Amino acid sequence: MDDRELPDKGRPVGGLGPPHLHGVVMYVEDDPDSRLATSTMLRAAGFAVHEAASAQSALAQADSLKGRLDVLIVDYHLGGDMSGTEVAEALAQKMGHGVPTVILTGDPANAEMPWLKNSPVWLVRKPSDPMTLISGLWPLIDFRRAMRRLSRP
Repeated sequence: MDDRELPDKGRPVGGLGPPHLHGVVMYVEDDPDSRLATSTMLRAAGFAVHEAASAQSALAQADSLKGRLDVLIVDYHLGGDMSGTEVAEALAQKMGHGVPTVILTGDPANAEMPWLKNSPVWLVRKPSDPMTLISGLWPLIDFRRAMRRLSRP
């Protein structure tokens, strides 16, 4: 078997994945049931998940995740005074760089996209297929890690 036939190292093959870390994700969702279900699925797939029930909780974690956060997953319609778009923009400002972002919404036609310099944004309609969400995280994580390497002196 040559290298082209080998599975991508660190990525799950045939299941949700081994129990080691694949990436660091922050998931911001005000609905506790949705937050629990999605966070559990992401952890089972091998991601380190930092949960936040509100915009304020997410932004309070920014300093501790500087240099480590690979992807932000955020509900567009958060309860409170900030939308998911505003959370993504405020988090990027606090961290000093954009973070690849997944915006989850049941109303994609009316969701505003965040303005994140040098970071992709993926708009996903709720409810989403769990395996589609997990599979879509890989290119976002690869992108963030490539940008991190390029920004090192």
